[in-house]
Amino acid sequence: MPAPRWAVCVDIGSTFTKGAVFGFEGGEGRIAARAEAPTTPGDLARGFEAVRRELFARARANEPGFAAEDAIVRFSSSARGGLRIAAIGIVPDLTLAVARLAAASAGGKIVKSFAYTLTADDVAALETLDPDIVLLTGGTDGGDEKHNLANAAALAGARISSTIIYAGNRTARDAVAGILAGKRCIAVDNVMPEVGAVRVEPAREAIRRVFLDTIVEGKGLAALVDSLGVAPKPTPLAVFELVRALSEECPEWRDVCLLDIGGATTDCYSAVEPFRGEPSVVLHGIREPRLTRTVEGDCGLRVSAEALFESGRALIERELGSPPLEILAFAVYIGLVARYPAYLAAEARETRFDAIMARTCAALALRRHAGVLRTVYTAGGKAWVQRGKDLRAVRRVIGTGGYLARIAEEDFLARALAALVPEPEERFLVPEAPVLYADRNHVVPLIGSLAAEYPREAARLLARSLRPVAGDVAQERNRRP
Repeated sequence: MPAPRWAVCVDIGSTFTKGAVFGFEGGEGRIAARAEAPTTPGDLARGFEAVRRELFARARANEPGFAAEDAIVRFSSSARGGLRIAAIGIVPDLTLAVARLAAASAGGKIVKSFAYTLTADDVAALETLDPDIVLLTGGTDGGDEKHNLANAAALAGARISSTIIYAGNRTARDAVAGILAGKRCIAVDNVMPEVGAVRVEPAREAIRRVFLDTIVEGKGLAALVDSLGVAPKPTPLAVFELVRALSEECPEWRDVCLLDIGGATTDCYSAVEPFRGEPSVVLHGIREPRLTRTVEGDCGLRVSAEALFESGRALIERELGSPPLEILAFAVYIGLVARYPAYLAAEARETRFDAIMARTCAALALRRHAGVLRTVYTAGGKAWVQRGKDLRAVRRVIGTGGYLARIAEEDFLARALAALVPEPEERFLVPEAPVLYADRNHVVPLIGSLAAEYPREAARLLARSLRPVAGDVAQERNRRP
């Protein structure tokens, strides 16, 4: 499909609605205008229209040839913070792991995972959470049915308003649908029809449909969708598709990782072969897809700041040093930004605290997204077991999000990666010597709206908009005590 002459792209976030006009005349994409405005939670269309009007005005001023009637409009939204998804599987390293992959790749946020048969305590936890979606998986096609039927019965009696997506053993599908007849239930193909075969696309599409029903009808976007003739995408899905396009369309970006650091979560995306097949290394669990996403709900700079302080305390205290007063001042700042998420650092010390928080978000998200090698001793001698995905071959890491759009700290990503110090008998499979880039214009989610339709143009536009930053990971790691 040929690229449009102009593309107007808008991303509706929880706090701000951002937009850009991209021009594709001459075959090379460029940023023609940027604008943003506060998100209007009661009616998301009002904030959208405010940004679109400003974009049109700036594009006309910057580009004499710009004409609104020649522009396509695409948009994405994360205004609800992403769909909250509870994943249910049988074996943690198999169907449950695949369920998490499906939910994350669709742009959802995993709020709870359950393995094996749901207990009374599990059901109570689900009722407390009442997630947007319950993703029910389990068993290969023709395999175990009893766990799926038992879990379906437990969900049927649960006091939840969630949409239930069944993506487990095909043999049990009709029985599960019958048990869940009193709930909103969607049945799709199995996420793991055979052992080792990962097939998340049908579940991902079902999650996307639930997103559209939730966002479009519930947040005032229905009229906007009717007038534009196009529906919004979940922002994480738009970014997921952009990382795919970048990896497939630009050979120098084939092995890539992207970190999106926000106020509430940190998302990590990677496109790289997940397992090298080295001698003496055995893969435990599923072989993950080449393209994956994870999201960390305790790694945020504002809304999740208190959770970050708890999860990343060891890394944070190492950065702060030992003075108790400095740690106390940091704790006070954490309380301030968690209470007032729109607060911006007002002095040098607070700027330093923000930088430490952001580096901790990046370090934790990378460590959790990546796999790990652990030493085992067998009759044949020492060997290694790999769990998760090997990111060591990643050559380029991209940092995006509001913080990295304005920060002047050139060695940010190098210091974040260097914080991941290997443990004895264990090795984190994080990128070893990547080239580091920052999305200074914060255009990743905007270009992402174009990636599925115009993958080549979107990928090349992103590659040209990224700025390499200073900082060598190995040197930074060697400087640390």
